Amino acid sequence: MRVNIRRVTQWGPKIALFVVAFIPGFVIANIDYTRIMDLAATVQLSFQQLQTRSATGDWYPARFERSGVLRYDVARTKPGYTLYTLAPDLSAHLIDMNGRELHRWSVTPNEVMPEAAAAPHTLFGMLKPQVETGHLFPNGDLLLIYAQKAIGPWESTLIKIDKNSDILWKSRVKVHHAVEVVGDRIYALTSEMKPPSRKPVVPALYGMPYMDESVSILDSRGNELSRHSIFQAMANTKTMRLAQAVPFNDRIDTLHSNSLDVLNEHTAHFIPRAKPGDVLVSLRNLDMLVVVDLENDKIVWALRGGWRAQHDAKMLPNGDILLFDNEGDLMKHGRSRVLEIAPDTGRIVWSFEGTAKDPLDSEIRGGAQRLSNGNTLISESTAGRILEVIPDGSVAWEYVDPLQVTENGRKLIASLGLTVTRYGPSYASFTRDDQGRQATR
Repeated sequence: MRVNIRRVTQWGPKIALFVVAFIPGFVIANIDYTRIMDLAATVQLSFQQLQTRSATGDWYPARFERSGVLRYDVARTKPGYTLYTLAPDLSAHLIDMNGRELHRWSVTPNEVMPEAAAAPHTLFGMLKPQVETGHLFPNGDLLLIYAQKAIGPWESTLIKIDKNSDILWKSRVKVHHAVEVVGDRIYALTSEMKPPSRKPVVPALYGMPYMDESVSILDSRGNELSRHSIFQAMANTKTMRLAQAVPFNDRIDTLHSNSLDVLNEHTAHFIPRAKPGDVLVSLRNLDMLVVVDLENDKIVWALRGGWRAQHDAKMLPNGDILLFDNEGDLMKHGRSRVLEIAPDTGRIVWSFEGTAKDPLDSEIRGGAQRLSNGNTLISESTAGRILEVIPDGSVAWEYVDPLQVTENGRKLIASLGLTVTRYGPSYASFTRDDQGRQATR
């Protein structure tokens, strides 16, 4: 069924209010009329945003005439295979340096979230599911996070599939945005909808429903072993005014945690008061980075800087932090930058923002990986583009995903998932046949 998004946006606050009032999980008994109308206005805005993309969601205006590998300086790149996900296609792809697809994983919505496909809060299927990020194992097994868009709290889940895209298990935990595998444990961002309270853990949450976001530790089959609320960690922290730093607003998604990085013996050394096993977390809606002590449920370090709505913060071996700054570039080329920052001061050590003719611009998602040769692999998600950039800022490799469509006279490109990852050549041995020849799928 094809839906006219322009007509949907004209329904206005009345239909938005109706939808909000009947979202499963929302408790509105203690919310006054003004707050309900604010929520309705938020829903109406989401309709308007859909109009600027596509009725299928997660599609953006294509900026490039061609797809595949556009630039490749063999002498200056880091050889290997690149894994990326396509958000609206629910697929993951492993490509070589020439853009040749070595392997593809794909799961249908009915396999992942059959119960959410036609639920009322997904506007009866108009809002589409998406795949967010993946973790590849040497044998071709893959962890993938799927999210079902909705008016109100989204549904999300973590699954593990084998190299043939058969589901090995699906976690019962509401995992979103990011996972990291450490030994036989999976560290994951998780969430749970909480009802209004007159004694909330954080003052700004008084009397309103909110999304309680946590860092969870799962076993190797996705079963939750422990959960550590970020709000509770803020409240437990007396050396910083973090609980007061949470602003009052009517969004249930107050923090929007979107990446995690588990500190090890080496990287923990660079963060004051941190220790191995603590977790660096990006809180997008606070423009903040925090380190959570999972043993004591406290925040041991926090930092704000010139970045805005950031994604994919991770420690580098040299002690700096690499992140994708989605909206912090106010004065230069596009809206986005990749930043390397010093954690002790927040000083920008290195940055990449593209050029005036070729800006870096991704309003959502986006990520960066520092490669062992010093180059940086960058995911410009809403442009459908991956770049390998050398330290002087020049581009050594450029790839544009081929999933593009034309809708209403506009050429659209599928958004990449949250991150891309470059693996060494030996990591993809599962793609070879019994005779050692490269097989493609």
